[in-house]
Amino acid sequence: MKYIIVKGKDRGSIVFIHGNSSSSSVFNEVPKSKLITQTKIVVDLPGHGESVYEYENEEDFFISSYREKLIKLINTLDGNILLVGHSLGGHIAIEIAPQIHKLKGILIFGTPPLKKPLNLEEAFLFSPELQTFFTEDVSEIAAREAVEVTLFNKQCASVIIEDFKRTNPKVRKAIAADIAENSYLNQLKIFLELPIPKYIIAGTHDPSVNLEYIKEVARKSCSCELFIFQNCGHYPSLEKPVEFNKTLEKITKDVFNT
Repeated sequence: MKYIIVKGKDRGSIVFIHGNSSSSSVFNEVPKSKLITQTKIVVDLPGHGESVYEYENEEDFFISSYREKLIKLINTLDGNILLVGHSLGGHIAIEIAPQIHKLKGILIFGTPPLKKPLNLEEAFLFSPELQTFFTEDVSEIAAREAVEVTLFNKQCASVIIEDFKRTNPKVRKAIAADIAENSYLNQLKIFLELPIPKYIIAGTHDPSVNLEYIKEVARKSCSCELFIFQNCGHYPSLEKPVEFNKTLEKITKDVFNT
């Protein structure tokens, strides 16, 4: 599994996990930021980005496989850890959190923590175009339509479309199978019980996530802070990079006591 490491001047490491049919490119603006002074590890999950050629089997793309690989990687890191997960990456971050030895905080965005059995209708909003993200073979037109629905800032579309096209199609098949087989853990229970600072970023115009559900999760959770980004869709780190980095700076100061 490929990843980028950008060494920081301060102690602590931030691990960034992207979403379905995406890549580390959704965090492109973060490593450049001088506001974030810790070491940054930006992962390309198997079947995505720079890890697209390394794995061929559908079994490599199930959430259980992602969990295993990430736990192994992160627990080799020195110092305290902040997990940052977007969309599918946020779901994975929640599920691995109890197994990360030096975890000091977690930030999720585009991610409603799910119950078990899965409460998809409660946690998500649905539109026909978004089903493309769970379809193995997709035309370029369908991919473009799906991506544009997810965004408020349409100027970000080209990055996401390229990631989508590059992703191994078996990834989407595996994710759909995980959902059908109820393979996810009880993320809501895990999230609520995590004894660490928790943070959620939500875009007001995210077409896939139920904002009222997110607000309720934040209200129920101890030590949880919710940041709502105005005029923002499903990709805050791309659509609102300045606001995202300033928010992340605040979070890192809280988590790492810098």
